Amino acid sequence: MNKTTVGMGCVTVCLAGFAWYRGGFGMVMDGVSLGLITFVRVLPILIFAMTAAGLIQVVVSKKAIKRWLGRESGLKGIVIASLGGALIPGGPYGYYPIIASLLASGADISTVMAFSMAKSLWDLGRLPMEIALLGSRTTFIRYSITFAFPIIIGFSSYILFRNCGERVKGWILEHTLTLEKD
Repeated sequence: MNKTTVGMGCVTVCLAGFAWYRGGFGMVMDGVSLGLITFVRVLPILIFAMTAAGLIQVVVSKKAIKRWLGRESGLKGIVIASLGGALIPGGPYGYYPIIASLLASGADISTVMAFSMAKSLWDLGRLPMEIALLGSRTTFIRYSITFAFPIIIGFSSYILFRNCGERVKGWILEHTLTLEKD
């Protein structure tokens, strides 16, 4: 059992204790029920995301990932990762397993940071809803202001964390399931 699992277990036990204190067994069961409902709703996304993450590791060669998203890809890799972050559908349950898979397969921390930032700021999947709710002018202004951020964050990570890539990859391999640990 890893530290993250133990930590999450401790948080859950503490919250259950607080719920018991505030409302008794009924409140604890309400919380457990809501958690199970969320789990059932998210389960299909998790299955597809974890499967996609595994398939990335077996379908796309580590050599290709290193070439396109590795340390040597530089600014080209940061731009590619930014575009990938904008285009990939889904929320964090869907794209964090893919990010972990890319890291484990040789992507650099800079490209992963650009991907994650672009997913947060440029998510094209939510563009129609954003335009519908906020209007095209506000949406255009927001996209214009945030346009450079994923590339800036990726490039900053490239410079600032150039020696951290292997440590991050080691942590990912230690804390996630992968087919091979090299």
